[in-house]
Amino acid sequence: MAPRHVVPMSTSHAARGVCVLGTEVFLDMCRSTPRGAASFDVHATPAVTVHMIHSPATKPSLDARWPLDPDIEVVVTIDVTSRTVDDNQVRLSYVLFISRPLPMASFLLAVPEVSLDVDWSRSGRVRSKGKDKDKDKDKAKWTWGPDGQGAVLLVNCDRDSPGAGGTDSGQADIRTPADLQDMSVMLLRTEGPSAIFAEYPVVLHVPESDADKVRVGIGGNELERFKPVLGGSELSYTVRPSRHQHESVFYVEGLAFPDVDFSGLVSLHVTLLESAEKGTLESPIFTDTVVFRVAPWIMTPNTAAPLEVFVCSVYKNEEFVAAVGALAERAQVPLTVVPAPQNEQDRWIQDEIEFGYIQAPHKTLPVVFDSPRDGGLKDFPITSILGADFGYVARQAPKGWVSSLDSFGNLEVSPPVTVQGKEYPLGRILIGSSFPRVGGRRMAKAVRDFLVAQKVQAPVELFSDWLYVGHVDEFLTFVPAPDRKGFRLLLASPSACYQLLKEKQEEGFGEAAMFQGLDRVSKPTINEILADEELRKFNDYAQSCISWNRDILKRSLGLAEPDILDIPQLFQSHNNAEADAEAFFPDMVAAPLSSLGWDRDLP
Repeated sequence: MAPRHVVPMSTSHAARGVCVLGTEVFLDMCRSTPRGAASFDVHATPAVTVHMIHSPATKPSLDARWPLDPDIEVVVTIDVTSRTVDDNQVRLSYVLFISRPLPMASFLLAVPEVSLDVDWSRSGRVRSKGKDKDKDKDKAKWTWGPDGQGAVLLVNCDRDSPGAGGTDSGQADIRTPADLQDMSVMLLRTEGPSAIFAEYPVVLHVPESDADKVRVGIGGNELERFKPVLGGSELSYTVRPSRHQHESVFYVEGLAFPDVDFSGLVSLHVTLLESAEKGTLESPIFTDTVVFRVAPWIMTPNTAAPLEVFVCSVYKNEEFVAAVGALAERAQVPLTVVPAPQNEQDRWIQDEIEFGYIQAPHKTLPVVFDSPRDGGLKDFPITSILGADFGYVARQAPKGWVSSLDSFGNLEVSPPVTVQGKEYPLGRILIGSSFPRVGGRRMAKAVRDFLVAQKVQAPVELFSDWLYVGHVDEFLTFVPAPDRKGFRLLLASPSACYQLLKEKQEEGFGEAAMFQGLDRVSKPTINEILADEELRKFNDYAQSCISWNRDILKRSLGLAEPDILDIPQLFQSHNNAEADAEAFFPDMVAAPLSSLGWDRDLP
C-alpha cells in the first residue's frame, strides 16, 4: 500500500504542494489549530473535492462547522489537471466558542498527472488506466489466466542483428528496428504546468533486485535517439517532461528467464519527489508502480502440427535421411538436413535440443532450449538456429557431472490435460529420474529448476534410470486421437509383447526368426524367445518399472485406462548388467543401436 501524502497546515503561511491526479492528500490540522478554537469549516475552489472522514457519531453543525475532533480527517481529491501552478486552493477557517473568526490555514495546490502504464489488460496495446473501463484494477498486481491481469515481458533472446555475437539481451544498444518489436511498451504520462515538474522531479526507477532481470530504454523508432536508461548498474532515471509532449515512450526487455532464484516478476516505479532544501534529501510524495511477468519458456508436444523437420546426415544413413525427406514432403513440411561437418557425426539432434516458444500479447517468439549434453551438435543451436525472431536459452550442468539423463530425449511434454479439475492447457512436462531407487542418475538440477520455474507446464518426474540410456522417450510417447482427450499415451509393454508372441506361436509361427536381413546380430525365433527364462525374468522387471510409471502418469495427467495403448516391446540387459535395460528390437520411439550391432555412444 502506498504511503499517505500528508500536508501540514499552518495559519502563519499558506502551504503549497501537489495532489497528483487520482490520488488523495490528507490535511494535517494538528499543527495549525489556534488556541481556543472550537470548530472549523472548509472551503475549496470548484475543482477540489473535500472528503470528511469521521465516526458516525460526529456530525457537522447546522452552519456546516465541524468540531475539532482529533479523529476527524480532511481528505482532498481532484479529477482535473491544473492549467497553472497553485490554481486550486483549500481553506480551513477556525472559530472560537463566541463565533469570532480566527486566522485561516490555506493550502495552495497544483494538480499534475503522473501515470505509468503498460499492457496490464493483455489486449496487445497500452491504454491509460484513467481512460480504461477497468480503471479500478491494480497495475501493481499480476494474476494468471484468461481473466487475469498484468503485463507480459519477453526475454530478448533472439539475434536480430546478424553481426552480433550472442543474443540481443547481451547488448544494450539497439542495432535494428526489429529488435524493438521484441520489447514491451511502457508509457509515462506527465501532464500539468511545466513549472510543477521543475520543482517536483519525476524519477523512473527499478529495484536493485530486479536490475539484472530487465532493461528499459527510451526513444522512438529512430535508432540514433534510442538509449538505455534503466537496468544493470542504472537504478534510476530522471525524466524531463516537455511542455509539448505529455507522454514518454519506454521500451522494456527481459534479460533473464524465471528460475530457481527468480520468480519472473519485475516491478518498475515512477516517483514524484518533493524538492528539498539544500543539503537535505528529497522526499517522495507519489509513486506509481507497474509489474511485468517474464514470459515462461513453453515446450510444444509432438502431437502438434510440425513446422519444420531436422535430420542429421552422418556416415551410412543416406537411406534414413531420404526416408525422412519423403515423409516431410508428404506432410508438406520443410526439411533441414544438418550435414556431417556441422554435426561432427552426432546423429542425436533430439538429445541436443528441444524446441519451444515464449509469448506475449504483442508477439510470439520460437526459442530453442540447448541441453547440457554438448555432443558433436553443441554449436548447432547457436550457429544455425539462433537468429532473427528465433531465440535461444541454455542451462549447464556442473562441469563433469553431465549424465545421459541430461539429454533431451529425457524431456517430453504431454498434450493439454485436466487433472482433478485443474487445467494444464499447455500440457505437463515429463522428465526421467532415479526414483524410487536411491543414488541413481537424475537430470541436472539447473535444468530441473529451470523447468519448474516456468510454472505453466508443472513437470512430472518419472522413473527412467532402470534404462541403460535412461530416457523417457524409450518407453512412452503421445499420438493424436479423434476422441476422448484428443490423444493416446503409448506405453511400451513387455507383457503385451509376450502375449502377441504366444498368439503367433499358437498360430504356427514359432519358427519365425527375428532381425532377418540384418548383419552381425543373432536371429532368435519366436520359440527361442519364449523359452528364454532369463529374458522373461528381465522383462518382468522392465514391466514392473513401466507399471510404476503408468500409475504416475495416470495420476499426474488425469488419464484412464482407455487413454493408454500398450505397444508390444521387449527389453534386454545391457552387457548383462543387473538393471540397465535397452530395447531388444527397435521400438516405437528410440531404435536401440546395440540390437543392430552398433553402440549408441558411437557415431
